[in-house]
Amino acid sequence: MERVRSFPAERAENRPASEGRSRETNYFRRSTNVRTTFPRPPQRQAIYLHVEFEDQTLDSRGTKASFHLKAKASFDGFSIFPYNRVMTERILQISLRNALIGRQMTNGGWSYGQASAQGDLEPTCLALLVLRWDSCPARARGLQFLLDTQNPNGSWPAFSGDDQEGSGLTALALIALINSGEMALQTERGLKWLLNSKGKESLWLWKWKFRTSDTHVRFDPNKFGWPWMPDTCSWVIPTAFSIIALKQAFVCCKTDEVSLRIRRGKEMLLDRACPGGGWNAGNGVVYGVPMASHLDATATALLALHGEEMDDIINSGLDWLERRVVTCSAPWSMAWCLLALDAYDRPVGSLADRLSNLSDPGLIRDSARLAAMTLALDCLVQGNVFKVYA
Repeated sequence: MERVRSFPAERAENRPASEGRSRETNYFRRSTNVRTTFPRPPQRQAIYLHVEFEDQTLDSRGTKASFHLKAKASFDGFSIFPYNRVMTERILQISLRNALIGRQMTNGGWSYGQASAQGDLEPTCLALLVLRWDSCPARARGLQFLLDTQNPNGSWPAFSGDDQEGSGLTALALIALINSGEMALQTERGLKWLLNSKGKESLWLWKWKFRTSDTHVRFDPNKFGWPWMPDTCSWVIPTAFSIIALKQAFVCCKTDEVSLRIRRGKEMLLDRACPGGGWNAGNGVVYGVPMASHLDATATALLALHGEEMDDIINSGLDWLERRVVTCSAPWSMAWCLLALDAYDRPVGSLADRLSNLSDPGLIRDSARLAAMTLALDCLVQGNVFKVYA
């Protein structure tokens, strides 16, 4: 049976002017007077969405609509039932995006904490990924900061003013530049450094050491990835980011060197998975004891392995992630889990709802966490920036 859904007449007439009796509010009221075949929910529950933005822009790939609400406007979630979720999610995304832009430092970068005067690479890269479709000045300043921070050898430091040897976050910087369309000379130099960076277990002397005397950690030194810092062993997260960066930079026509590094990195991740499913930050077994898996490391490893042939290790990691994230309340881990599960087309609706409930910008002090949450909640609309193929 068709129903005409609109704001109740008595509520529309009795609403004070201070609650949004504006031309914009009337527009939304008129726009909801459409015929729909959605069934009436069993219980009538009025859900009010308070919009407090002024001169904000709703921007979504070719669709732009400006909000100029100078006072609070209340929308009855029941009356706009088919559209309530979309509006709520998009306004939340705008709120998170604007909060992130507001935390940008004068030098163009972002720091972990709002009180810090030091530009950090991780929050800067994640913020730029959030703004990858924008043409706002914050994006341009952030890209310039990232380019200015690059070391002479092509790598990136973990934070501005750090040593110039490079860090495992170089791959994340490349992901940010690639997805922002900055395939310039600086990106090529960064990719060259990344291809030359290896865990020290790849050297013959360290291979011999790990095979003969240092056998407390179970792993195959022939299968190596990328370290956090030069001259150290391979770790899961920098290896995963490096694989993603190389897959995004060389979508086709991969050289033998690129293909070899991606293959070695993939082998390293599979070799160091934890016996119970998922990944620890480094090795799966130490001193004969299976290590506990970490949500963020597992999610990042799975993102890097997307597009590869599915096997028991990948399936086990996905199953472990789905089970464990149900009891997780840490927004950072939840965001990465959402990105990974979305890449593999696993259900994420419930997880997205839980993450949305934690997405109050005023309570999120870590800018990297804020950016990761924004990327996760936006992946179903703008696309999953970390989803890659073999």
